[in-house]
Formats: sequence, C-alpha cells, structure tokens
Amino acid sequence: MSRIVQSLTAMKSATRRSVTLGAVAAGIAATTALGASPASAETWHYGSITWYNPSVGVGACGEWHGDNELVAAVSPQMYGSYPNPNNSPVCGKYVVVHAAGGKATWAKIVDRCADCGPYDVDLSPAAFGVLADLGVGRFSTYWADYI
Repeated sequence: MSRIVQSLTAMKSATRRSVTLGAVAAGIAATTALGASPASAETWHYGSITWYNPSVGVGACGEWHGDNELVAAVSPQMYGSYPNPNNSPVCGKYVVVHAAGGKATWAKIVDRCADCGPYDVDLSPAAFGVLADLGVGRFSTYWADYI
C-alpha cells in the first residue's frame, strides 16, 4: 500500500475541483498498481466520505460484498436511474479516495448510496479504515472515478 500512497502524493497539490494532468497520470498509475485496470481518469470530485456495511445485503449492482472488501457506494446522481439498477454504467468502476497525511485507497463501485450528496462516497469499513479510524465517521476530501 505504501507504493500507492507514494504515487498518489503527487495529487496533494490539486485544488478541490481541478487537478493537473501530471496528477491524473500519477493516479492512473497508482490505481493500476493496486490491481485495477483503468484506462483513464474520468472526473475529479470533492465531497464527503462516509462508511457503510455492504454485508447487510445485495448492493444495487446486484452483487453481495463483505465489509472487508474495498468497495464503495456512490450518490444517486452519480449512479443514475435505470429500470434494472444492475445495468448502471458505474457498476464495476473504481474510485480513488484521498485523505489527510497522503493516505489514499481505491474501491470498486458496487452500490448506490441513497442518502449521499451528489459528490459523496460511502466506503466499506475496510476501505474507510485505510483512510481514517471508523470513529471519524465522515470527512471531506477529493476523489476520482476511473474506467
């Protein structure tokens, strides 16, 4: 994980709503090193990060995931509205979330967060725990979604 954090440290200088091309490239390389295979960064966002227990049931993407997996839920605005929610194009994409002190983690989008604001992300306990103690509950930061 330290290799990923080092790669993503270049992104710390990014503003809340924009990022340099070099930081995007670093994020793509870091996400690829984590085992994802993104082609490119889609969009950078600034919002609240919270955590939830994906193990309570099947997510909106139609899969069950455990609390120990690096997974995420995104807002209804990001997820979209489909007759069959399993068909959302965000299902299976990845997010890279940053926190204070140069910490960063990735998570696979597997669910929709009904109570999230437009640019909020709800992480599994495992993913949130990489960034902060679960007792923190919520913090604001920037994140990117990847193909």
